[in-house]
Amino acid sequence: MQSQKNNTVARIAQLEGKLNELVSSLQPHRAPSSCNSSIENSLSAPPSNSTSPATSGDVYTVPAVPTSNLDSLEFSPEESLDIFRTRMLQYFPFLHLPSNAQWMRQERPFLFLCIMAVTCPSIPTKLALGEKIRKIATERMFLSSDPGAVNLDLLLGLLTVLAWGYDHLLHDTAMGLPRFTQLAITVVYELRLNKPLPDDSNVLTAGLGGCASSRAPTRTLEEQRAVLACFVLSSIVSTCLDNIQPMQWTAHMEECLEALARKRETPLDEVFAHQVRLHRIAREAEHIRIASTAVPAAFHLTALQRKVNEVKQSITPELRQNSLFRASTYYTELSIHGLVLSKKQDTPDLQRLEGLHACLETARSALDSFFQISSTDDYIGISFLFFNYLARSILVVMTLSTMNDPIWDTNLVRSTVDVLWILDRLISGVQEAKASRGEEGESANGFLDKSTKKLMSLRASACAALMSEKTQPQRSRAAQAAENDLQVLSMLQAYEMMDAGLMASFMEGTAIFDGFY
Repeated sequence: MQSQKNNTVARIAQLEGKLNELVSSLQPHRAPSSCNSSIENSLSAPPSNSTSPATSGDVYTVPAVPTSNLDSLEFSPEESLDIFRTRMLQYFPFLHLPSNAQWMRQERPFLFLCIMAVTCPSIPTKLALGEKIRKIATERMFLSSDPGAVNLDLLLGLLTVLAWGYDHLLHDTAMGLPRFTQLAITVVYELRLNKPLPDDSNVLTAGLGGCASSRAPTRTLEEQRAVLACFVLSSIVSTCLDNIQPMQWTAHMEECLEALARKRETPLDEVFAHQVRLHRIAREAEHIRIASTAVPAAFHLTALQRKVNEVKQSITPELRQNSLFRASTYYTELSIHGLVLSKKQDTPDLQRLEGLHACLETARSALDSFFQISSTDDYIGISFLFFNYLARSILVVMTLSTMNDPIWDTNLVRSTVDVLWILDRLISGVQEAKASRGEEGESANGFLDKSTKKLMSLRASACAALMSEKTQPQRSRAAQAAENDLQVLSMLQAYEMMDAGLMASFMEGTAIFDGFY
């Protein structure tokens, strides 16, 4: 055992040396000071992925990453890029990437490093790459005096780590999520991606190194996708953790969304555009939930559901069955139906009952849709955002299965959706994905293995809550409701998706469960 531990430590030390060589080759170098040269270099990428030099700060050249350094890390950069493009992007398509790994090394080195990290099967390597990513991001955000250090490449890399890094599982803490989110929002604001480009060509924009652009001020699709992705991810993280404010929607972001929907560079652009629209509706529901208003909740529900139906009707038939679109729709509809429940003091019993049934049916449909994923191999590509959609549905079903309310029949819930069967099937799928991935013995603490442990803990809590209600049917409503609260809190804490501060506020309701107690 001691020998195996020494071998592991030696291997990680060797890996650190290789990573130092790799990261040093990724460090940016300033381009010549000539204004024309800077702009020409920044436009050297393919048109579909080019960035506006007036906003992105991509005015310096980056040397190609030596192939020998990448090969020594036990995985092929070409294979990593292919896995990311074909198996992961479908779960959050905010990027349109070329298949050319060499172009990625030269033009998007930080993003390329982040892609290698999130696709890497070796957990020690993944953790080491994650540490390097943090150091590079810190240096470029806070230590570098280079005006081009904070650029679109940095933003895209941060969003990639947020979406697929599963930092909360690898490090057993959720605090990395708000920190990466805040960094991404800061980059968006510094690059002014949430605002229109200045019309005056005499205005010097940050990142140009003192050179004014002679081009007409326009946003690229790459920039537009990035700012929209930051909005969606920040909305999800703020809902989960409640200790960070999501990025505010602007009129310019609406223009970005319209441009993306109109140009549709790829079929997934349409899915992504609708996903953003649905998250905007979910945010509206959240604003209504926390606002003090005399308008009946049912009125808001009708108006918001109409918007969701408009999104459903506008999507092309071939994409209507897309798993991401359907998951985004169910997530938003759960947010809407929760409005009636959050205003239960002012809502008639019949409307509350309709809201509860709507939540149950929506959650059931969401879970059915998830299990239609054809291969457990796809579990590896699921983004944090997509998994959050799934987690919301599971926890809603758990709550409805143990809820103590005179108008609600928990037996009906259990006959409609068996939450224990759902968790068993999910655990089995994660275990199959882990076996298919071929994780090494030393990677037993990888995110798939930790996901299995968390789900098993979640199942134990759900089983205890269900058994408690069966064995003590005569308990008072208040006592049963209090115990149900603690059971759900135990589930959430076991999955480590919320911090202590949110645990306290949860008793007053959250966007996921508001009104259930």
